Order: sequence, then structure tokens, then C-alpha cells
Amino acid sequence: MALPSLGAAVIGAAALMAPGVGLPKWHVVPVTPSLVLCNSPDAGAAVPRPASNVTVLQSEVLGGLPGKHVTTLLVHFPPRAFTPKHVHGGAVTAYVLAGHVRSQLNGGPAGVFQRGEMFYEPVGSMHTFIENPSGDEPAEILATIVHDEGAPLTTFVE
Repeated sequence: MALPSLGAAVIGAAALMAPGVGLPKWHVVPVTPSLVLCNSPDAGAAVPRPASNVTVLQSEVLGGLPGKHVTTLLVHFPPRAFTPKHVHGGAVTAYVLAGHVRSQLNGGPAGVFQRGEMFYEPVGSMHTFIENPSGDEPAEILATIVHDEGAPLTTFVE
């Protein structure tokens, strides 16, 4: 089954999250959530799951470091939301604001991060997946990405 809704979400997110788009300070840009048809990391059958919803909170030039930007994102995970394999165009620090998420980097062991915990994704890491495993509670993370000017913030990988 083709994934047209995921493709549209990726294109929309890439356009909205591209650095240098002139977002005013604290401008909020919602990205419409969609469904993702995926194999759960713990189960075999492909089932539709909601996608995460990304809002760019701020994107600014990082003073004193020519060519560097810092972008802050609010990522909302509805219950059972799943984000498939992707890479980021910079270093990511994430803080769990609500609920909990399960995340895996570079095919290593998956970690569970609760409200108040943080995780880091070094430049070049393959984010194998991130999900909200809860069937009834949403989760949110605040993600800060330090990246080169013009670098894509998120690129999904087949």
C-alpha cells in the first residue's frame, strides 16, 4: 500500500521546517498530522498509526557562529503515534514535556524516556524510530536542533 499521506506530511514538514524561511520570533507553524502505515518495532503486521505533529516554535541565527542556526520544535505524539526512520541535519537535544516516548538510535537498544527526561542525538545519527507506546495518553517533546544554514531538519529514510 502506498503512503501518500506520509509523503505529503514529509514534504509539508520539510517546507515549513527549512531554516532561513524568515519565521518571525515565536511564530507557530502547525504541521497537519496524518496516519502512518508501519510495522511496529515489536509486532509484525502493518497497521495504521497516527504520525507525530511538529510545530516550529523558533528558528534563529546562532550568534557568534557564522552559518549556524538553532531551531526549537514542539513535537506532539497522539496516543500510539509513530515516526519512522529518519535523520536530522544537526545535533538534537530533546526534553520530554508530557507522557513518555520510546526511541531507538542507530539500530541500538530502544530507550524509554519519561516526562522530565532528556535524550541527545549526535549529528549523523540514524533515528530508527520514535513512538508514543501509550494507547490512551499523548506525549510531547521539546526538541532543539543546532544545524548549518540550509540543512534539512528532518529527512525520512526508506
